[in-house]
Amino acid sequence: MFKYAAGGFKDFSRIASSDPTMWQDICLANKQEIIPLIQQFQTELGQFERMLQADDAQALFDAFSYAKQARQRFLETFDDPT
Repeated sequence: MFKYAAGGFKDFSRIASSDPTMWQDICLANKQEIIPLIQQFQTELGQFERMLQADDAQALFDAFSYAKQARQRFLETFDDPT
C-alpha cells in the first residue's frame, strides 16, 4: 500500500502515529457512537462495490460529484480567511 501512497498520505495518516492506548480508550468509551458509523460506512462501501460490479459509471460519477460538492460546502463554511 505504501508503495502507491500519494503526497497527502503522510498528513492523512498522521493519526496512526498517535498513542494506541489513547485510541483504544477513546474507541471503548465511545463505542455506542462509533459502531453505527462503522455500520453506515460498511453500507456505503457495499454501494460502491455494487456500482463497480455493475460498471455503473453514472452512479460513480454522481457519488464523487456529491463528495466534491460536500467538501466545497465544508470549506466554505469552516475555512474563514479572517
